[in-house]
Amino acid sequence: MANKHLSIGSYGRVGVARGDKMQYPRSLNLNGMGSIGGRMEEADYLELATALHFAPVSGASDTTKITAQVRLAFYTTQGQIIGNVTSNSYGGITVAMPELFAEAKNIMGSPWTVWIGARLFSGSDIHIIDHFHFDDHSSQGFGIQYKNTQFSMTFPGSVDTNSTVPPYFYLNIINGTPVLGLRNRVVYILEHTIPSNNGGYLKLMAEYHQLANATLSDTTTSLNYPADHGSVLGVKYKTNFLKGLPGSFYEASIRFGAGIANGGNGGGSRTFLTYGGPNLETQKFKNASSLAITQTVLWNINKHYSLNAYGIFTKSKGASDSLNMTEDYNGKKLFNRKTDVGIGARGTWYIKNWFHLLHELNFTSRKDGTQNPAQMIKFSIAPTLVPNGQRDVWSRPHFRFVYSVARYNQFAADNLYSPYLAQTGSKKFGHYFGVKAEWWLW
Repeated sequence: MANKHLSIGSYGRVGVARGDKMQYPRSLNLNGMGSIGGRMEEADYLELATALHFAPVSGASDTTKITAQVRLAFYTTQGQIIGNVTSNSYGGITVAMPELFAEAKNIMGSPWTVWIGARLFSGSDIHIIDHFHFDDHSSQGFGIQYKNTQFSMTFPGSVDTNSTVPPYFYLNIINGTPVLGLRNRVVYILEHTIPSNNGGYLKLMAEYHQLANATLSDTTTSLNYPADHGSVLGVKYKTNFLKGLPGSFYEASIRFGAGIANGGNGGGSRTFLTYGGPNLETQKFKNASSLAITQTVLWNINKHYSLNAYGIFTKSKGASDSLNMTEDYNGKKLFNRKTDVGIGARGTWYIKNWFHLLHELNFTSRKDGTQNPAQMIKFSIAPTLVPNGQRDVWSRPHFRFVYSVARYNQFAADNLYSPYLAQTGSKKFGHYFGVKAEWWLW
């Protein structure tokens, strides 16, 4: 919703569900895969975004667009977040501010754009698995764009006292309290987009990550890590289908990250979240790497049916020589190698303008270290009311009845390799029943 100077938007999902034995349901997906494998079972979540729009003083002919935007997110990792719940009770609510930035586009009619602040700084995602797969730089920083070329610098920061992903975490005791915090990382990002005649594009991306010395006088010698660096190169291609119904496209990407820029785990792809363990002799991440390949297609076959499919492959290794487990700087054990594979498709059958049948099939495989891969096959079906009567995969709101069934291989079942299995114990099959609503308005 918008007027001349103010706009308000929202994304959210809410519902009720159950798992086996009437327990509060947990995700059926494999550990470390996040929403990869399907997101039909995602928990309640709410985003509220408000933007202020400033009019240029030079008159209506000025094409400058000036915006200041803030976005709030509400979620929980423990259970219910609405109803008879407070922030101090079970299911305590987490509030985050993923965006607070100001941006000026086409300044004084020129092809220049600038922005400063924290923002959801990413391109397209694979929606059915909620995976921003190529250029998710979301953090705090600034950017300058001229036509189709953009240079940005980000300064990602975090606090996580349970983290096992140094080297960017270190023990900061300047204020007398030990705190693990993000250590002075700067990410330089250069992106250039080459548009195509059919509305698609070819996007080239390069990143350089720089990590300063931890030579603060109040930092203990054992945690005085040396400077380090990393780099990323990637290319993404998108083409739109000009024949048939509009909205169909194919997209593919390949990205290679080295050194401390080898991040991408837990269903995400942010390169600054370094994966694996360091070389404890040099205390650096030289020789760490990650390769990420994705493909996705949306094919609006006819007015009765659409098909959305994807495939992902991610292979990552840390700087340690270990092929299996290794240690971080704090002596904690973590895996130093992983391979993720995901293949899936969602069909949308437009039975009526207002009634769609969503059905989805996913296969995922997660191999950590030298152990056997954990694997899952999941089928979901969701009869869906679409009250605005639009035959479009992007039409919202949705009112869904969801049933999902997952089958795990023996290794996944024996080792409780999903949040669902951790709750219920070793099983070959998992089930989810829910009534869900999802909306967005921007």
